[in-house]
Amino acid sequence: MSNIPTNLLAFILVLGFLIFAHEAGHFMFAKLFRVRVLVFSFGFGKRLFGFRRGDTDYRVSLIPLGGYVRMAGDSPEENQQGAPDEFLSKPKWQRFLILVAGPAMNILIAIVFMAGIVMVGTEYAVVRSVIGEVLPDSPAARAGLQPGDHIIKVGNETIGDFNDLRLAITMNAGTRLPIQYIRNGQTRQTFITPDREQSEYGPVGRAGIRPLLDPVVGRVTPGSLADQAGIRTGDRIVSVNGKPIDNLERLNEVLAKEPGAPLILGMRRGAQSYIARFPKVEFNPRDPYRGFLPPTETKRLSLLPALQDSVQQNWKMLRYAGAAIARMFRPEGSMKELSGPISIARISGDMLRRGWMEVIALMAMISLQLGVMNLLPIPVLDGGHIMILLIEGVARRDLSLRVKERIQQVGFAALAALMIVVLYNDVISNVLLMRKG
Repeated sequence: MSNIPTNLLAFILVLGFLIFAHEAGHFMFAKLFRVRVLVFSFGFGKRLFGFRRGDTDYRVSLIPLGGYVRMAGDSPEENQQGAPDEFLSKPKWQRFLILVAGPAMNILIAIVFMAGIVMVGTEYAVVRSVIGEVLPDSPAARAGLQPGDHIIKVGNETIGDFNDLRLAITMNAGTRLPIQYIRNGQTRQTFITPDREQSEYGPVGRAGIRPLLDPVVGRVTPGSLADQAGIRTGDRIVSVNGKPIDNLERLNEVLAKEPGAPLILGMRRGAQSYIARFPKVEFNPRDPYRGFLPPTETKRLSLLPALQDSVQQNWKMLRYAGAAIARMFRPEGSMKELSGPISIARISGDMLRRGWMEVIALMAMISLQLGVMNLLPIPVLDGGHIMILLIEGVARRDLSLRVKERIQQVGFAALAALMIVVLYNDVISNVLLMRKG
C-alpha cells in the first residue's frame, strides 16, 4: 500500500507526458496547415485555467493524463466540408500528415530518449549468452541444452548477450522456438517451448536456464560496505554463508530470499583467502551487492552513433512487439499478456523508485508501443482514420456518412471489448499479486 502514491505519480508522469506529446504532434501539424484548432488541453475533464490566443483555447484540465486537440470540422459525423480552415476542408494529404503526426511524435520520443540514455552512458554487467545451469525437468533440459552451451540464435533473432536471450524467451511463452548454439566448437540446433509463468509483470516465458556469471568483483564503490569489508576489484567470491559457489547466481538466490539479511562471503585474492562480513541492511535494489558490482562495461556514444544505436534497439523492440501482437491470434497466445493501467502504474512506480534513467527507458519503450499501436488500422484510433483516408484516396471518392458511422461503431465496440478484457485481467493479476505479497 505504501507504494500506491509513488505508482500513481509515476503513472501520471509517464502516460501524461507521452499522451500529451502525441496530441502535441497533431496540434503542430494542424497549425502548420492552418486548421482552426478550437482547444488544446493538457489533461481531460473540467477546465481549470488557461488562456485564449486567436481561435484556440489553451487550457489545463482536471485529470492530468495526457490531453487532447479539438479541431474545427474533425468529427467523423461532419461529412460535408465547411469553412476553408476546417479539418475536412483540407486536402487528403494534409489530413493524412496531421493524423500521422501524433504516432510519429511518440516514435521520435522513443528514439531520442534511447539515444540520450546511451549518450549519458549506461553501465551494464558483462553477461554472455552462455548457459551456467539448466534446471531439472525444464524446457531447456527437455531440449537437450547443457551448461556451457553458447546460444547464438533464437528463432530469427541473433543473440548478442544473455539479456537478448532472456528477452527472446520471455516474449515467447508457449511458442516452439528453434535455437542455435555452440557446444565444443560445433554449431548445433534444437527446439524449445518456454513454459508460461505468471510473473510480477504478467505472463512470461521461462526456459529453466541461468547465466554463467563468473563470481569476480568488478568495480567497488569507495566508502561502501564492500569497501569497508576490504573487498577489491578482481577478488573472487568462493562461498556465500559457508556454501561454496562457482556462479554469481548463487549469491543472487541468497539476496532474493532475504535481500537485507547479514552476509558472510568467502573471498580469494590470488593465493590469499579472507572473509568479508556484511551486517543486516535495508535492501537497495540499485545496490544489491552492498557496494560492489560484477565486471561491467560502460556504453557511451556520441550523437550520431547514439541515434543509430537507438534506431536499432527500437527496431528490435518493435519486432518483439509485433510478434507479441501476432501471438494473440495463435493458440499459444493469451489476452492475459496485455498490460492494463494498474500494471503500468506499478511498473512505472518500480522504475521511479530505481531512478530517473529507468523511468526514461520505460517511457521510451511505452512511447514506441503507443506510436505503433495508434498506426494500426483500427477504427477510432489514428490508424483507422488513416485507413479510411487511404481507401478514399484509392477510390477517388469519399465514403458515405453511413459507412463511416458503421466503421466507427464496429471499431469502438471492438476497442471497448478489448479494454474490458485487459482491465479484468489487470485487476485479477494485481489482486493475486497483493494476496501473495
